Amino acid sequence: MAAPKTDLPLATLTAWLEELLEPTAIADYGPNGLQVEACDRVARVVTGVTANLELIEAARDFGADLLVVHHGIYWDGAPYTVTGALGRRIRTLIDARMSLVGYHLPLDGHPEIGNAVNLARTLGLVDLEPAFEHRGMPVGCIGHFREPVPADEVRGRLEALSDRLLFFPHGPDPVSSAGIVTGGAPRDVREAIDSGLDLYVTGEAGEYSQATAREERINFAALGHHRSERFGPQALADHMAEAFPNLTVRFIDVDNPA
Repeated sequence: MAAPKTDLPLATLTAWLEELLEPTAIADYGPNGLQVEACDRVARVVTGVTANLELIEAARDFGADLLVVHHGIYWDGAPYTVTGALGRRIRTLIDARMSLVGYHLPLDGHPEIGNAVNLARTLGLVDLEPAFEHRGMPVGCIGHFREPVPADEVRGRLEALSDRLLFFPHGPDPVSSAGIVTGGAPRDVREAIDSGLDLYVTGEAGEYSQATAREERINFAALGHHRSERFGPQALADHMAEAFPNLTVRFIDVDNPA
């Protein structure tokens, strides 16, 4: 009896990702989907946050045929020439016969495997709803704690996720409700304020964030851009492993304190 196939066509996986993440639903800051095609079939997949050289090399060493990331290698306004850091990244992918797929905003706001909803679940929020529309699509979520949580306990839960946490405890205590937009979204605190939420969580703080929190009486938390966006790629790895049990799928976290 022939052994069952343990790999799949690259086209099968990219079509599945396109159906799952619907990249054409939002105008992004760069191309979503297949960015480097370096193989025809896939047996091992790595997911991660950012397609820097360190992650690409870690995925190569794992033996990955496909790397799926939140931050790809092409962005609007970036140089077109394949030189320098970009050239080294692409050369490493090609030499390893490893394809690269990237999904930016579609992974931030996805209602099941997105960065925001999975950060919210990790914090213990329930009754999650899409929120914080950006370019015509929600990129975050709002939710509530089953019971109000003391602000110090909320801080503790956030510190467990990031030792670079900035927390401005100027809102209600205990905390009942929260809004989340991962990454670089400090200005979206305005929607959280207008919605009457007790807490706003994002990746980056702006210079103005502390004063905004104090003057508008809202708790504001910034985990760091990278550390707020590990949740989607990890959830995607779990979801892909469940959908394709013959594949080997791993999330690799190459940390970035920023």
